[in-house]
Amino acid sequence: MQAVVAGLLLAGCVAPQPPVFGDGEAVPEEASRVALPVRPGPDGTWTLNAPAAGLLGQGRTLVRLAGPGNRRWRQTLPAGFALTAHRPGAAHSAFVRGHQVVLVGGGDGRRGPSAIARLDPERGLLTWQEALPPGSRVFLSEDGREVLTADCHRRSCDLTGRDAWSGALRWTHAVSGPVRVVEACGAGVPTSGDGRGGDGCEPYLVTPDRVGTIDPDDGGPHWLKALRPPDGTVDRVIKAADRVILVTAPAEGSCRATVLAGGTESGEGDRGWRYDFVWDQPQAARDPHTGCRWDRALPLTVGFPMVLPDAEGALLVNPYFGTRRPFQRLAPGEYLVTDGTANTIVRAPGRPDRLLSTSTGRLVRPHGLSPAARSLTQGFWQDGRRLLLLDHRGHALWRGTSDCQAFGHGSEGGPVTYCDGDDLVTLRPVRED
Repeated sequence: MQAVVAGLLLAGCVAPQPPVFGDGEAVPEEASRVALPVRPGPDGTWTLNAPAAGLLGQGRTLVRLAGPGNRRWRQTLPAGFALTAHRPGAAHSAFVRGHQVVLVGGGDGRRGPSAIARLDPERGLLTWQEALPPGSRVFLSEDGREVLTADCHRRSCDLTGRDAWSGALRWTHAVSGPVRVVEACGAGVPTSGDGRGGDGCEPYLVTPDRVGTIDPDDGGPHWLKALRPPDGTVDRVIKAADRVILVTAPAEGSCRATVLAGGTESGEGDRGWRYDFVWDQPQAARDPHTGCRWDRALPLTVGFPMVLPDAEGALLVNPYFGTRRPFQRLAPGEYLVTDGTANTIVRAPGRPDRLLSTSTGRLVRPHGLSPAARSLTQGFWQDGRRLLLLDHRGHALWRGTSDCQAFGHGSEGGPVTYCDGDDLVTLRPVRED
């Protein structure tokens, strides 16, 4: 068999690889051009942008773009389900998991979710909806089968699980005592973004002395052994390197915070780790309630390292070993950003960007691009309104402009969609004749 394969290779009997952006040769060709079905928001993005499902949504307008197996439709949503919040689970937001679309509504005079509803992505119709008590939190299971809501008060927390397809009530469960429900996300999962965030997240129960997950079958809590929350308000939970990591919000006035990683059942780091520090995120505005530079939407995992935003200089640690292994400290004022590539970039006001890793010999970004540039897919960049497809030497194979934030479709080197005036245009890679 090996001889046959070798013979085919020598004879050149191997199908050529399809063109992809970033291979140094493919150029763009218009795959589609349609009238812009829904205009983006003032920042050039759509509240809901789910390319795999073909969905674009902004305000009360939700559309499904025509595509392979996708029938085009346009829907005017009820005012209570208008799409204005990027973070899935917030009032006026949406969850998208494959063919499952759950809308989270909001009401006048209410800060949080007021209702939930399922939208059929094939027809663009609401198939069920349910009102929620004031102050509820909403989550969608990772498989998209169950909608969980939590109505928590000072003395108890009422949990409810519904079948996401039918809306039928599956279970209810009450947890006594002061309980908070905190969204726990995997490393690198944004807590806000372009409507595609929220994947890889699940709810955790946090009490003054326990942390637990929620059983999807009956809503009962599964308390984690040997993980007691630190003093302060646990503001987020991160799942990284087989650990559950608790992060407290900075304390009012002092900005003191704690990051506590629970132990694991195997490995050298089974003891867990802890770090107490003064919280300071240089890229964040000063929070009016705490007086600290703090923004919960900024991820604490950027690339591989976990960032502990210490006022003395951010610590970059392996999330498994934490401060018990050698770590790197940035200079005060420096922070990490990414640009859509594998690069992790160190940024500070008034200083040129630099790569965190100095061993690669790579440029921070191709020549001629500004710090605001971001990669759409390999070789394809947007810098302000400019669009550029570059070859391996950084030479432009194609130039264009976009009147919105262009986006890729999930496959590396695959199609890119942008706005050309009043048109929405999708480009695909082709070989130049």
